[in-house]
Amino acid sequence: MSIPGANVSSDRRNFFMSSAQLEALETKEALEQDPIRQKLGSPFRAPARILGFELCGDDTAVFALANHQARVADLKTSECKKAVVKHTGPVTAVTVMPGSYKVSGSRIALSASWDKTVKVWSVDNPQRTLAVLSGHSDFVKCLVVHPTLPLVYTGSSDKTILFWRLPQLAEELSESEEPMVIRPFKTVKGQHTGQIYTMCLDRETAGVLFSAGSDASIRAWNAMDGSLLVADGAAFDGEWVIPRGQHKTNISDIKSAEGGLWTASVDKTVISWDIETGKADIVLEHSTAVTAVLPIPQVGVVITGVRDGVIYVWRVNDGSPRVIREIHAHTDDVTCLRIAGRYFYSSSLDDTLRVWAVEDVVGFSGGLEYMPAELAALKAQAAEQLSASSLNKLGGSASALTEEEERELAELMSDIDDM
Repeated sequence: MSIPGANVSSDRRNFFMSSAQLEALETKEALEQDPIRQKLGSPFRAPARILGFELCGDDTAVFALANHQARVADLKTSECKKAVVKHTGPVTAVTVMPGSYKVSGSRIALSASWDKTVKVWSVDNPQRTLAVLSGHSDFVKCLVVHPTLPLVYTGSSDKTILFWRLPQLAEELSESEEPMVIRPFKTVKGQHTGQIYTMCLDRETAGVLFSAGSDASIRAWNAMDGSLLVADGAAFDGEWVIPRGQHKTNISDIKSAEGGLWTASVDKTVISWDIETGKADIVLEHSTAVTAVLPIPQVGVVITGVRDGVIYVWRVNDGSPRVIREIHAHTDDVTCLRIAGRYFYSSSLDDTLRVWAVEDVVGFSGGLEYMPAELAALKAQAAEQLSASSLNKLGGSASALTEEEERELAELMSDIDDM
């Protein structure tokens, strides 16, 4: 129902904004119109802000979207399936069960939401909910599945971690027309004093679950029964925990890698931890809040994503850690970083998912800012010709563009749009 005489608008300029906010919005919109930035990373544009994603095979991704939906994306056609998974709040996280756990030949995905639930559904048939995990009393913020067992772990704004067990046989999920309601078999609470934003399983055995969040501490649990991880030695007082202190505020992402643990924080740092001692091995300082981290030890680098959309590539395997590459493609917060084979993927609040060849980015020799050769050449030519045109209009020494040159410039800009 509309109110007579009321002006309805979706333009954020028509709402109260400070001068700084208005300037930031205008800068963001200008960046979004940059034809080079529109091509970097072959962006897949989602129908809403991407809060998280998971890869499902070579050509499929599952999106967690701010518009209360989870969507399945075909990365080959750059289109989302029409069928959607509907929640009643923003979808904060998605994941996919192991490849052997299928219903009617389809992979099984899960989506977590502010509506306090996790839904279980078929990637091939998203509109049908197979099961609902119900037990949290506040927003579900993160979601992890075991790589070999039908176990699920969720972290929430209610400061708890819940452990769930899906049916041993996936086909049992489809036996009833109504979604199966699943309750947690273990509740972990009392140790974290703030919201739980991120979790991961240790990469080597998947026997330990690490958790972190707004209290800036990192804790560890037995992934089978939820008991506190006991730690030996002088570094710990009986239980494995890294207390608040090294990180000053919210931990936004946590990843397990060979021999260590990486965390990203709003305090503008990324830290590599020695799991045996709980001590910081490496600290990567940034100029703004860090929202995502992705270690790639095979090539000796760590990828980080930050609040202003920049992606940094850090060399960490020889001498002092240093930034060897910057990627200026996203125009808003980087929300998630994943790797699959020779490629890594980045998502953002700018609604895009982008893909990057690890070898190309790490081995790039054209300077600090990554720019594929074909885009760099077109950018340089366009800038040169536009500069000449501007000088001519101002009475500069550059000669006027002929009709043929004007046509070539138009074709050049068209080439950029067509890439």
